[in-house]
Amino acid sequence: MTATQMEGIIMKSTVHEVHQNTIPELLPVVPTMDVVVFPHIIIPLLIVDERIMNGVNKVLESHKLIFLVAAKEQVSDQQAIGTQDLYTVGTVGSIMRIIKLPDGGVKILVHGLERAVAGEIFSHEGVLQARLSNMPLIINDHTRVNSVIKQIKQLADHMSASLQTFSPDFHTILAKMQDPQKIADFILSHLVLKVGQAQSLLESVDQESFLETLYGYLSKEIEIAEIQEKIKNDARNSINESQKEFYLREQLKAIKHELGEDDLDEIEMMRVKLAKLNLAPEISTEINRQINRLERTAPDSLEATVTRNYLEWIFALPWSIETEDNLDIKHAESILDEEHYGLKEIKDRILDFISVRNLQKNSFGPILCLVGPPGTGKTSLGLSIAHALGRSYARISLGGVKDEAEIRGHRRTYVGAMPGRFIQAIRKAGSMNPIIMIDELDKIGADFRGDPSAAMLEVLDPHQNKTFYDNYLGIAFDLSKVMFIATANTIDTISEPLRDRLEIIELSGYMVEEKVNIAQRYLLKKAISETGLQTEQLLLDDIVLHNIITSYTRESGVRQLERLIKKVCSKTARHLVEYNKNIPVTLDSLEQFLGPRKFLDDDTTIIHQIGIANGLAWTAFGGEVLKIEAVLIPGKGKLFLTGQLGDVMKESAHAALSYARAHAKKFGISDNVFNRYDIHIHVPAGAIPKDGPSAGITLLTAILSTLTNRPISGDYVMTGELNLRGHVTQIGGVKEKILAAIRNKVPYVIIPHKNKQDLIGIEHIIRDIGVVLVSHADEVLSRVLLPCEVKRIIK
Repeated sequence: MTATQMEGIIMKSTVHEVHQNTIPELLPVVPTMDVVVFPHIIIPLLIVDERIMNGVNKVLESHKLIFLVAAKEQVSDQQAIGTQDLYTVGTVGSIMRIIKLPDGGVKILVHGLERAVAGEIFSHEGVLQARLSNMPLIINDHTRVNSVIKQIKQLADHMSASLQTFSPDFHTILAKMQDPQKIADFILSHLVLKVGQAQSLLESVDQESFLETLYGYLSKEIEIAEIQEKIKNDARNSINESQKEFYLREQLKAIKHELGEDDLDEIEMMRVKLAKLNLAPEISTEINRQINRLERTAPDSLEATVTRNYLEWIFALPWSIETEDNLDIKHAESILDEEHYGLKEIKDRILDFISVRNLQKNSFGPILCLVGPPGTGKTSLGLSIAHALGRSYARISLGGVKDEAEIRGHRRTYVGAMPGRFIQAIRKAGSMNPIIMIDELDKIGADFRGDPSAAMLEVLDPHQNKTFYDNYLGIAFDLSKVMFIATANTIDTISEPLRDRLEIIELSGYMVEEKVNIAQRYLLKKAISETGLQTEQLLLDDIVLHNIITSYTRESGVRQLERLIKKVCSKTARHLVEYNKNIPVTLDSLEQFLGPRKFLDDDTTIIHQIGIANGLAWTAFGGEVLKIEAVLIPGKGKLFLTGQLGDVMKESAHAALSYARAHAKKFGISDNVFNRYDIHIHVPAGAIPKDGPSAGITLLTAILSTLTNRPISGDYVMTGELNLRGHVTQIGGVKEKILAAIRNKVPYVIIPHKNKQDLIGIEHIIRDIGVVLVSHADEVLSRVLLPCEVKRIIK
């Protein structure tokens, strides 16, 4: 504001003195929008409302005074203003000039005179009026007022020193002023306040609070100005730095071109690729830092090679590539049934997942762990699931892995460093949502290089793997969209925390009929194709396949069966090449292809013998029939155990012997027997370690058979743990053990009554064998211990 303008304000203030004591009690009201009019301020106003124009016209011929009052902030331009929307404290103003507009409105120039408070605002005869009373600004403490004025002038000095003034002569004019009211008016003419702030200032009771509030607003305005100036300077410096960097880069490009080291095209290409990847800011910053490092490094240095390899890995990863899931349940079901026979539970789980994805697109994928014997189709199932969902596929084998860096990757400081296997699998799959098959999860090792199973905890946790950290990449990588499917032969060796993250699905072995179906649908076609034969050149009917399965294999899966079928195909191909004719494969010619039968029908398993009991064991390869032998030898009542038995099985043998001694009279056993003879228990195949809590009743049967000289029925095979009270307790692996009994053609299997629920869902299996449920040892012994006169009767 210039000195001339300031003189105008001072001159106009005399009008205030003229009208101060002559303000009428009733004045027309002129509401102001988005502005508060202060005394001594001149301001133009636009009036379009008819009631307000009537009031203005009414006073033009007399004193020309009006009451200027602000509308509250929530009132918009489109809304009609009511008396309740107006503040009560306003300013009495004098109309200095009026201009009529073509559209019917008027524009007036108003000079604020004196504060007043409206006791009532009302409309009368088409005019909006207010009943007013004076509201002078009181001065209570001149010292306090002078102190605030001094602070305001010091603030103006600071603004002048830092070149942050509202106008070129702001400081000069303010320094010459002494009157507090004129200083306040001058500062108000430069400040931009919100309606609420300005109204609270107008309603100040005394001049001290008015000036203090004004000082606060002025300080805030200066602070905002300083921040804006800093932002401008920072932006200017940033532009200067960018220009400087561009100039230096151009120079560096020219120098390297002259030296024959023109690799900047590669670097620019990397920058273009980085801009297209749309990565998180922290990831982009790190990658850009590595690109800048490569640019500053000599191309033939080792560090440049390491950095270049790192960046190649970064740009090879499918950061924003995802395959679209095929969520057609019927399609998935047909694919799974076409490529795998049986496996109902795992197929149902995949169909459940597809159903959830149909309803919730962002749901976490399941982390499945397929547990079962070798050859049951666990690994190949992952490829079928990927085929059904339309996802890419990658397989990782963790068997024998002992180094944690295989999971998390090596740091780039090591020579030949590489990312971990999961990042490699993502690159190989080419998408962020593949199916990754983790084979042999139960065979992870641990040594001085770390525990890989502990590193797997982050990989296989949907709530953590979103920010999986690979040591080689050095940045967070999202694995949450991956569907993980792990395979294992047993869950006993998997750590408890890792097992907790997995959804365990157990796959048991196949029955003979299931193996025949698998052979006809999959194995035979595959073997014929791989050996170059035509389908009509080799025909294997169900009877021949059944004989191959029962006479040459006793496995839970079909891997050995696949080898045998391929061997038959190879023999057929050779005969076709040598003699140019087919040789039919029949039951009589089967030995010509596969050699002598390994398993005969007259197996000794079903022979009634003294001291030899048929037990059942669960192994990682499925169920097995286990013979337990007992014999009495002269001695002093000791118990000898052989056959590489584990601690649990040894304790079961001692418990069985204790039960036999405690109930000796019941079985007609003399007490002298335990003092004059030792009992030797042996489990054949001594080179194979054996352990587990399921041989209690088998051991008891063998011991009592030896002590009573009663044969054990070979028609029964049994499993169940025994306590000292003779109760048969629950065991595991029921399905696999029943399948082993069926493979060995034993008529009956004895299992604990507490395992009755394990028979649900395998009704199609137990129809081929008699299942006997027992709760006490007496129930077992009454069935399997034959009378003394029955000896070695072969069934």
